[in-house]
Amino acid sequence: MVSIEELLKRVQQAETETERQWILLELQMSQMPHDLVSMLWAAAIPHFFDANILAALRPELAEQADKLYEKLKTLTFVEEFPKQGYNIHELTRNVLLNQLWQQDKDEFLRLSERAADYFFSEKMSSEEDVEFCYHEILNEGDAQTGRLLDRGFDWWTYNQIERLQAAVQGFREHETADRLDAFGKGFSLHLQGIVKIRSGHYAEAESFFSRAETFYNTINLKNPRYITTLLRDIGRSKQEQGDYDSSVYFYENALLISEEQLGENHLDTSFSLNSLAGLYQNKGRYDEAESLYLRALKIREEQLGENHPDTATSLNNLSGLYQNKGRYDEAESLYLRALKISEEQLGKNHPDSAISLNNLAVLYQNKRRYDEAESLYLRALKIREEQLGKNHPDSAISLNNLAGLYENKGRYDEAEFLCLRALKIREEQLGENHPDTATSLNNLAELYKSQKRNSEAISLLERWKAIKRKRQETQNKSYADRIWTLGKLYEKCQQFPQAVAAYEETLFLFNHLLDPKHPQILVLKAELARLKKNMKKVKK
Repeated sequence: MVSIEELLKRVQQAETETERQWILLELQMSQMPHDLVSMLWAAAIPHFFDANILAALRPELAEQADKLYEKLKTLTFVEEFPKQGYNIHELTRNVLLNQLWQQDKDEFLRLSERAADYFFSEKMSSEEDVEFCYHEILNEGDAQTGRLLDRGFDWWTYNQIERLQAAVQGFREHETADRLDAFGKGFSLHLQGIVKIRSGHYAEAESFFSRAETFYNTINLKNPRYITTLLRDIGRSKQEQGDYDSSVYFYENALLISEEQLGENHLDTSFSLNSLAGLYQNKGRYDEAESLYLRALKIREEQLGENHPDTATSLNNLSGLYQNKGRYDEAESLYLRALKISEEQLGKNHPDSAISLNNLAVLYQNKRRYDEAESLYLRALKIREEQLGKNHPDSAISLNNLAGLYENKGRYDEAEFLCLRALKIREEQLGENHPDTATSLNNLAELYKSQKRNSEAISLLERWKAIKRKRQETQNKSYADRIWTLGKLYEKCQQFPQAVAAYEETLFLFNHLLDPKHPQILVLKAELARLKKNMKKVKK
């Protein structure tokens, strides 16, 4: 038994608060039964625990898990964790984790691996979902099963930004304690880059991606999917910024690695094909896009089956292309197939079903089948609000789409109400300078313009322009077209100097983006000359 004098001496000699805490905790643990001490070490591994979690971490003590759980709950440094059981107080938990990592790293990793397996199989709540990643990252460098990557992909797909952010926070906890290997550091940076893409900060995202690639290059990546996914994310960032040439480079590299290291019919190859096809579609290279989409669809049908949700995603992609090409009947047929798969395999109220409903509604709106489109938009909105939340960015997408339909039908008051709701969601959830916020401002401005509420439209487009300039997204045709629209609104409101400035900015961009003999350049020059001539007459 340690004497009081000896204990006080050790505490006084301790150089840090953590050391002092460990001395006192070690004394307390020395008076506990062996099985309780063993379970206490295990209970420190996750951020929360209950009897089932303890049994999974200590299978040799599974029959005593309930009893030991009750004893742990009586300890002074154990507190209730809402909806998930209990947890060890943060300071005490950190002391235990640091000691276990120093004394028996293999045991630490073994317990973390069991925790990852448990939370992977359970995944009932967002906390459990994130907790899986917190443990998985410590062992994935050796195993590289891809489970960690798949979870991050799911969060990206359903815009679950809060889970991405929570996972990053957990990874930082490991990094601060120097528990991440090169793979873990690389994946943590990759996920941080994904968070930045979701918030529209593409330059920052690319910085994280570049550092992640550096770490990946220092190790033997047994699972090429980690590097192909990273390359596709870099390509996506370039594409969002309008840098299509760089985007093609990264997508093609991802596809090359997928095909060479995983195989031409591997599912990862289908993702690379889809990414490159989407870029070609945006550039108007429809035939090339169709060929790639068809290859991706064939892979998924063969590898997963004709009724798999990922097959439905390929059908949706191909349908969108056919819609752009005016092949509406083929597009509708594929959209209906995708919707049927989603509803049968995932459920009528699944977010993926909402995607198919929304896509089909857009097609019907373009074909002026407004009543059918409205019904589908409302169904998609209901699903997203119920499954993701009324303030989720995907709900804002549905609100915007429905508002556009109501504008087409002349139901302006309803359209305005929905546009304002969508704008509010995006400002609050994504930020005032996010690209989607800019889209909402543009949509609302277009609605006001159609109602001849020109001053209000100008105010919104000026905000839109400020966002685009701040994000340095001005060297593209879409921006130039909107500045031209802004110039026309200035002219209608007799703000002639502002109109001239807008026309001249548009002309400057057109001269760099279009052929000198392009019809839009000729029209714009004529409008600018007319406006300046009229202004001289007014001065006289």
